[in-house]
Amino acid sequence: MTSKTPSPRRNLEPLCASAADLYAPAAREQIGRVLENWLAANQATPFELLHRPDLIRKLEASSRDLQHAFQKIAVPLALARGASVHEVMRGLHAVADQAIARILRDEKPGLLAEFDLGGFAGACASTEPAFGYRVAAGIAAYMAAAEDWGGKVERALDLVVAAPADGPARAFALSLLEPALQDLCGSEAGLAQLIGGDLELGCFLLGLVRLAHGRTIDAIIAVHPTLRQLVAPLPAPGARLARHIENGDFNALRLALSRRVLADLDTKRRLHPGSGMGEIAAVRGLAVALTAACGPLLPAEDVAEAILRRSERLVEPNFVNTLLHEQNGLVAGLDALMTVLESVTGDANRRRAVRFVEAAVLTPPFKADLLNSAGGAVAALLVLARTWRRLARAGAGVVGTQDLLDGIGQIAGAINLEGGVIADLAGSMTPKARKLETLQAMANGETAPPGPAARHAADAIQRLGVTGDQAAS
Repeated sequence: MTSKTPSPRRNLEPLCASAADLYAPAAREQIGRVLENWLAANQATPFELLHRPDLIRKLEASSRDLQHAFQKIAVPLALARGASVHEVMRGLHAVADQAIARILRDEKPGLLAEFDLGGFAGACASTEPAFGYRVAAGIAAYMAAAEDWGGKVERALDLVVAAPADGPARAFALSLLEPALQDLCGSEAGLAQLIGGDLELGCFLLGLVRLAHGRTIDAIIAVHPTLRQLVAPLPAPGARLARHIENGDFNALRLALSRRVLADLDTKRRLHPGSGMGEIAAVRGLAVALTAACGPLLPAEDVAEAILRRSERLVEPNFVNTLLHEQNGLVAGLDALMTVLESVTGDANRRRAVRFVEAAVLTPPFKADLLNSAGGAVAALLVLARTWRRLARAGAGVVGTQDLLDGIGQIAGAINLEGGVIADLAGSMTPKARKLETLQAMANGETAPPGPAARHAADAIQRLGVTGDQAAS
């Protein structure tokens, strides 16, 4: 006799239990996804659809679009809950019908708010919070008068300025405006008015960070000039909204923007398609910007995890191979590998980056290729010294780093002996002071890495010192 595992109870509750649930951020976000094309064609956001009778009627008339939207929500929901699609569809229809009926019912006797800028504060002050959707309908109607997305954004921001100055009425007004602004930021067309259009993902995400944390990012740019090349100034509407966010008017919007940045950063999409070094620069820029913006709404541990996950992309073999193919010669390729090591976070990612450097350096052809690419022994020693310093700093604590540093020193020693760099310098007619200066730079690790070549330079300095003293006497 075999026992049967009891089947789990099916959750037959609809996605939204009441009309009010449709106004929640998650529900509006899903409406935006399943009706994306319809909303774009009608130049509207989910917030406007939920509050404008004209849009509701238009969508109802397009029964195929509405039914298709319900199906896109119901099918995965039914599978997840072990329910039939029909049952889930029935629940969704009930909630939607309730929300539609409420708006259309209040429209007939003129209960939905209508106002200009001067009347917005009064409407907020005189409306009970339970009937906030009526004022929200007035906000949607005011935005609808715009001729394009830019005008829609501007009109929404004008209402922020026209909101009550303080007290419960202001809090009420901002609570109604925030969903409208969230949905504008959720629309690609609306967002283009706030941070700019046709941006690569890296610049797009940096624009979102600047929108959500403007004052902080402006301060970082002032002391971090390389970031200025990645973060474009916000268009005028974006700068306006950023100031309101900085004032603490829209913390839910700031949170939503921050979460979107972290979510998009965790995808496999390239931040800077077509340029490996551009990709690395974008990762570094986002790491600097997000770390500076950390706080209660953007926890440091979430930022660290997102940068760690993005770092994994920088040490994938396909990316590294593409990066090396983009470089002009071995020296540039070596510098690119060191930049990868300096840019990634996490012990595992740093170990992989060190192994890529090791694979490039500790191979038989490397010495000859370096001499050819650098243009001679002296230049090759300088490249190795620079690489040694960067590796010692960026690879500190990584298993294998010390062996690689020693290997670089040995290669430099061989190049010095085979090329007669120090011997030729010591025996040349160069003035003694110049010789000592050049040899000291090599002995100090500035123009040759620590190891045999640096020790040879130190020995040559001592020999020059003895000869000089004898000549003086």
